Amino acid sequence: MAAVKTSSNTTVISDTTDREILFTRIFDAPREMVFEAWTNPRHLTNWWGPRGFSTTIHEMDVRPGGVWRLVMRGPDGRDYDNRLVFVEVVKPERLVYKHEAEPGSEYATYETTVTFAAAGNRTNLTMRMLFSSAEERERIVSTYKAIEGGNQTLDRLKDYLAGKTPTELELTRIFDAPRELVFKAWTDSARLKQWWGPRNFTNPVCEIDVRPGGAIRIDMRAPDGVVYPMTGVFQEVVEPERIVFLSGALNKNGEPMFDVSNRITFTEEGGKTRLTLRATVSNITPEAAPHLAGMNQGWNQSLDRLEAEVIEKAAVLTITRVFDAPKGLVWKAFTEAERLKHWWGPKGFTMLVCEVDLRPGGVFLYSMKAPDGNVMWGKWVYRTIVAAERMVTVVSFCDEKGNILRHPMSATWPLEVLNAMTLAEREGKTTMTLYAIPVNATAEECATFAGGQDSMKKGYAATLDQLDAYLAHLAHLGQTPRVENQS
Repeated sequence: MAAVKTSSNTTVISDTTDREILFTRIFDAPREMVFEAWTNPRHLTNWWGPRGFSTTIHEMDVRPGGVWRLVMRGPDGRDYDNRLVFVEVVKPERLVYKHEAEPGSEYATYETTVTFAAAGNRTNLTMRMLFSSAEERERIVSTYKAIEGGNQTLDRLKDYLAGKTPTELELTRIFDAPRELVFKAWTDSARLKQWWGPRNFTNPVCEIDVRPGGAIRIDMRAPDGVVYPMTGVFQEVVEPERIVFLSGALNKNGEPMFDVSNRITFTEEGGKTRLTLRATVSNITPEAAPHLAGMNQGWNQSLDRLEAEVIEKAAVLTITRVFDAPKGLVWKAFTEAERLKHWWGPKGFTMLVCEVDLRPGGVFLYSMKAPDGNVMWGKWVYRTIVAAERMVTVVSFCDEKGNILRHPMSATWPLEVLNAMTLAEREGKTTMTLYAIPVNATAEECATFAGGQDSMKKGYAATLDQLDAYLAHLAHLGQTPRVENQS
């Protein structure tokens, strides 16, 4: 129900129940604490989203008109980009914010009202999601399981407020590589060392004896230099289908904080690999709570790094180029439309359309005119974005609406190619490495792609020559921006 004032000051009650999703909960915590958990990014990332989801908050300005941008990553690795705008903020009583969907997006625009009512030291919380129509509500409920997801999110908030630590985790990822390759990334210590652990962690010690009863010892070093040792033992190894192992995290004194039973399965799906990870935590000590609170996010970041490792090993085409420019400048040249249009494309082509939506699931759509006057369209769909470090995209030819088309000069060229780019800076210079792998391709398409390496290398060389010249021009102008990491 909603109350609306008319011009004659008459209050009209309108029935909106068919357009609403309503949640109510009672939390054993004062409303100031619940409100803080809902409005402080430091708390939000520990509970926001359904079970198995992790959340990265890029911006949160809690005031009327303030923007809240976040990306939720599901257990299957899919990213859900959200942009919200606060309409009303009454601390600690009430929040109203609007979820804004991009034009043409499959998501919905709707308004959420959250009220925090004090009941002694407890809080009665009401969350109401109001959609534009009953049909839109039903679409979101059926497509995105909004009711189930909302209840799971509030369950996680309840556990977080109660100080409970997660004891179970299940994640699923699909990798564009055969399972033998993905399995090896888990069982070859040299490869495991490259990706194990959250972002920016290193592994100075990585020793594994991959057989039932074999020992595991990994020392993870955080960016601040703190080392987190992990020991374990393999219980089951079935190549290339399954790995089961027990692991234990140790504190700085070498004492156990908790144990984890891990089960990793690798399923072949048409040349790709579905990886399912199940982790169950036991023997939890009080000091383990902050470590377990980040377990979901830590595993998601590890699997992101595994994706990069797998792409590198599976790549059909690899190109390396060193630019005399800092990586912040190289990154901007690759991600800003006003810069891309100055260099992207084959030599002699002219950029006509250059639209960039830089977010996971977003699209870089472009068109170029060839010297003979023909116009070609293409697009990148962004999969993974780690600013100034790594980008993964799916590249294809398309029409002006973004519908995928065949290569204009090859009927057997893959419709889609996965491209990964990494950047590494040393002494003011940036090494760019590009990897390319056909995806969803037939054997004939893969053979065509492999046979076209020489021509692709020549084409990339000419394009990167243009980037080199553009970067030199920007460096001459003193444009050396800093770029903060984001996911």
